[in-house]
Amino acid sequence: MNEHGYPVVMALEDYVPTLLAMLGFWLLGGAAREIDSRVATAGRIGAVLIGLGGVAKSTWKLILSAADQDLPWLQQSLFPLMATGALLVLWSLHTSLCGRTAPWWPYALIAVAVAGGAVATHSLQPPFIAATVGVTTISILGAALAWRRRVFGAVALFVIGLVGVTAMVPLRSHPSHHTLAFQWLEQGVNTVSQAVFLIAVWLTVRAATRAATLVEVPA
Repeated sequence: MNEHGYPVVMALEDYVPTLLAMLGFWLLGGAAREIDSRVATAGRIGAVLIGLGGVAKSTWKLILSAADQDLPWLQQSLFPLMATGALLVLWSLHTSLCGRTAPWWPYALIAVAVAGGAVATHSLQPPFIAATVGVTTISILGAALAWRRRVFGAVALFVIGLVGVTAMVPLRSHPSHHTLAFQWLEQGVNTVSQAVFLIAVWLTVRAATRAATLVEVPA
């Protein structure tokens, strides 16, 4: 425990939801591989960027708790990386849902607008909004993809995961947020939500793989 009241074990556990989410985004980012391998590669790069943002923030927590050193640039890199990565994953999901390569330029325009807004306002608020909306939209499109593939259990899990992540907002604004017990509760909700998200993604991707295998088998 350090003077900030954030134990090392909690900082280490923070890597768990980060890695669970990154794996889920990686699988979804490759959803378009049967349509356009370049888009799928971009989607997977996006997943890595999201993961790097989460790892940076988890590392900030670990250094703060273990060495009592505050490196704000690690924490501040979360939302720019997450926003950029989310746009790439969304492009892949859009392509998968359309059944053809989706245009790239709307996503590029959004990225430029977010970067321009951040520079103009000297604030991370535009990337924060873009990252939040982007990650939420990924879950929604993931559920739509699962529905199209008739994996209704995955649809339910996408919804449950999204509800769990949304629940983090009131938890963070709760008066007891800064207590150790409440932070463990918040982190537990986040870990479970990301695990549910990953299972939903895996079920969705598995259904697509099975369908492709059945098509390849001669009658």
